Amino acid sequence: EGAGLTDKPARWSGNIHTEAEQMRTLVEQMLTLARADNGVRPAAMEPLNLSDVATDCVLAFEPVAFEQGKLMETDVEPDLMIEGEEQKLKQLAEILLDNACKYSEPGSTIRVSLKQSSEKKLRFTVISQGTPLTKEEQKQIFERFYRADPSRGKTGGYGLGLAIAQEIVRMHGGKIWAESDGEKENSFIVEF
Repeated sequence: EGAGLTDKPARWSGNIHTEAEQMRTLVEQMLTLARADNGVRPAAMEPLNLSDVATDCVLAFEPVAFEQGKLMETDVEPDLMIEGEEQKLKQLAEILLDNACKYSEPGSTIRVSLKQSSEKKLRFTVISQGTPLTKEEQKQIFERFYRADPSRGKTGGYGLGLAIAQEIVRMHGGKIWAESDGEKENSFIVEF
């Protein structure tokens, strides 16, 4: 009986720690959006290798996907350069990869590609397999606090990730959108 009491405080402090982390993330996300609303430009726009940023992010997410029984396939053209802020572009890739991990089916493959799509354009795409996004969801999914159908899976978060992704893309003069094949593939596409 006594043992039941002693492990409770440890569990409580674990829960408090998790809650605190989630609140910190939420506050950071809100600040990012508030700064964007106020037209605060990103601090350090500099030429950087987007191929390296994308590859590093995929490497960081591979164990996460593996743990969930998912595979990651990468097709990144080398040395594609962009004028941008490295931390923000990393955050963009992380949001899209995190989403793909959260909302895809176990045993499925997440495909990530970065290509020169035309003479002046780069295209970063994350494709995952899961419940297809409806036309309505494809439009609304980038809105703040928007949460898609709960049947999509048990996910935490406050529905701010994709709103932040959109702001980061805007800062860099690009476009972001979602597509679905209506069966099982959802794609998030960023064009710079």
